[in-house]
Amino acid sequence: MNGSRIVTASVLLVTGLIWSANSVAPGRAAATDPPAEVPAKVEGELALTGLDPVQLVQGKEVKGDEKLALVRKGLRYRFVTEAGRAAFEKEPEKFEIQNDGHCAVSPTAKGDPGIFAVHRGKIYVFFCEHCRAGFLKEPDAHTRPRKNVAVYVHDGVELLDFAGPGEVFAAAKSGRAFNVFTVAADAGPITSQGFLKVTPNYTFANCPKPDIVVLPGGNTGHALKDPRLVEWVKKAAADAEVTLSVCTGAFILGKAGLLDGKEATTHWASVERLEKEYTKVKVHANKRFVDNGKVVTAAGVSAGIDAALHVVEKLLGKEEAATTARYMEYRRDATGK
Repeated sequence: MNGSRIVTASVLLVTGLIWSANSVAPGRAAATDPPAEVPAKVEGELALTGLDPVQLVQGKEVKGDEKLALVRKGLRYRFVTEAGRAAFEKEPEKFEIQNDGHCAVSPTAKGDPGIFAVHRGKIYVFFCEHCRAGFLKEPDAHTRPRKNVAVYVHDGVELLDFAGPGEVFAAAKSGRAFNVFTVAADAGPITSQGFLKVTPNYTFANCPKPDIVVLPGGNTGHALKDPRLVEWVKKAAADAEVTLSVCTGAFILGKAGLLDGKEATTHWASVERLEKEYTKVKVHANKRFVDNGKVVTAAGVSAGIDAALHVVEKLLGKEEAATTARYMEYRRDATGK
């Protein structure tokens, strides 16, 4: 009898569980009901807290419609009308957030697309409210066009030859003075020092017009065999304010004919070779950098930092060069000797 009771109880328990699984509790859908619709994932980070950028540029803070949204550069913009959306698509640079979404006060920092201001018909975002307040005190100081600095990179490039000057120009005026980017012959990554992979921002074919050209050294032998390099350097240097070589980057200038009749320097181990290959150049063996006006050459590696700071002083003044060096915790040699 005990066994029969156990079996009966087991059957009743299982039956009860089955009934419970198929029953509908108050406020809950049955398992056979269709699942609730899951909202589609919306792409892009919401910009301007959902305000229509076309209306915002015109001085009106009007919320846009999610149904009329579009995504550009990872940001989702909403619009009030189809006409506004079409205007944005036709001229996005006129209505989109400036500086590719970076802070207008500290360009190295990503801006918050919800912290913004409009100045002269352009929309700017900021890292924080403190940055926004600083911008509003003197907006024109933060919206002046930055000078383009093209830093050439190639396989075997000396790391500090390009990273040192790059850091100087990127740090000047807290990132507001220069737009620094790398450029190479081809789009694929290059290797520096045998361990660091660098993917260039541009190639010779699509590089923006530079105001400053930086030609670092290292293993330049292979690069010098590429006729595209010499062609690009000649063209870029012709319109640039300053062309700066570091280390054996001086050989690139030499091959492009840009050192003829000028004074120059290079890494101490390459001084004799530079003198031998380019006899029209007066080569200095013991200077950290030499300034010819539009052409500046620096000795090896860390000397490129001094030369870049010298260029900053030429363009922005002695105080800004000192401020930049201090930010970098760098003991500058301003004499070039």
